[in-house]
Amino acid sequence: MSHISSRIAVLFVAVVGLLGTTAPPADAQPGPHVSSGNTSSPNPTSTRAQFVQAADSLRTVGLREALRLFRENNLSLSRAQSEAQALRGEARQARAYPNPTLQATHEPLWRGSERQSETYLNVSQQIEWSGRSAQIRAARERATAARARAAADSARLVLQVTEAYVEAATAETRLRRLRQVTDVFRQADSSMTKRRSEGDASGYAARRIRLERARYEQRLAAARLEVRNAREQLALLVLPGGTPSVAAKTLPSKRPPAISVQEALQAALQQRPELRRWQSAVEAQKAARRAARREAWPDPSVTAGYKRQSDGFKGAFLGVGIPLPLFDRNRGAAEAEAERLGAARTQQSLARREIRNEVRQAHAAYTSARRQSQLLSDELLRGSGDLLRIAQTSYDEGEMSLVELLDAADAYRDARIRSVDLRVDLWTRYFSLLRAMGQPINLP
Repeated sequence: MSHISSRIAVLFVAVVGLLGTTAPPADAQPGPHVSSGNTSSPNPTSTRAQFVQAADSLRTVGLREALRLFRENNLSLSRAQSEAQALRGEARQARAYPNPTLQATHEPLWRGSERQSETYLNVSQQIEWSGRSAQIRAARERATAARARAAADSARLVLQVTEAYVEAATAETRLRRLRQVTDVFRQADSSMTKRRSEGDASGYAARRIRLERARYEQRLAAARLEVRNAREQLALLVLPGGTPSVAAKTLPSKRPPAISVQEALQAALQQRPELRRWQSAVEAQKAARRAARREAWPDPSVTAGYKRQSDGFKGAFLGVGIPLPLFDRNRGAAEAEAERLGAARTQQSLARREIRNEVRQAHAAYTSARRQSQLLSDELLRGSGDLLRIAQTSYDEGEMSLVELLDAADAYRDARIRSVDLRVDLWTRYFSLLRAMGQPINLP
């Protein structure tokens, strides 16, 4: 029985060693075995063939390509850009000068049998001089603010795409590692069943191996479902309608670079589109207030024309019309624009304060994740390996039970999975910091 238990210990050590040493590197490309299925059948031959067939036709993209596809296909981004273009058209229309008015009039006159007539041909033109330049500038600044708002919406959506990409890439990594370990337990279960039929293994050892296999089968099924959901979510964001899913390349194993808080704040105050938006909004309101004040002096209109009478008299005429600002001096509109200007300035100050807080929080989160990632990579993984070797030696000498050895193996596996989770957290917070800084999101 001691000989059988020693074989079991060696088997579990090999399993955990395979998890840590023979698993594909984190930056390896997903091969054709990557799948989005969710079966956990003990005989995976036909299901695995379906996975291979699905993976062969599955599109795999990197982060740069995913963002390019997002800019080409995302409907929310297209809507924001259309709204910005609409305001750009309004700004162009504001520069247009009003059209003149051409009018022809014929007046027949009679008294008894006497008949006369008068014919007029005149052109009228309104002269805009009071607030035209201010109105044009206000429309132009509103269009600039709309473009900045579209850029801010784009940056927010890009971060969502990046987070979906990170989740999809991580799901692929978890699936690959769990599939390899599960395959080992499937083989171990088959071998243990055969050995038990030959009388070379205890019933307890066989049941314990089968229980461990069942645990990994459940984990593998959950990982497959996670991969499928992550692929579909990524496809929803970056690909046109009708494309079911897309796979993501694995994240780099190296850590992203360190960024100082002063560097992050300086970049944010220079690059964030929200600040450009509110600066343009303030300028637009300044121009709108100036235009409202100048509209107290109304625009005149000039009329010129030609007149002909039936008695042979004819000639040209010229007229000027000026509205008198006796009752409406546009004071209410001027006061309203002044209040809107104050609100825009307040929002600008608030946005600047919020951006500073966002940058500091994102920097603190990224710095913390980077420190934890370095600690795990440099110390915890090596410590878990020592723990496993100590557990193996203690079990061989009879100082540790099989259950304790399995617990040590689980601790080693958890450390490996934790390293994946920390990598996800690290890259997610790095991309969030880039977004807070107003920098383009991409891999370094």
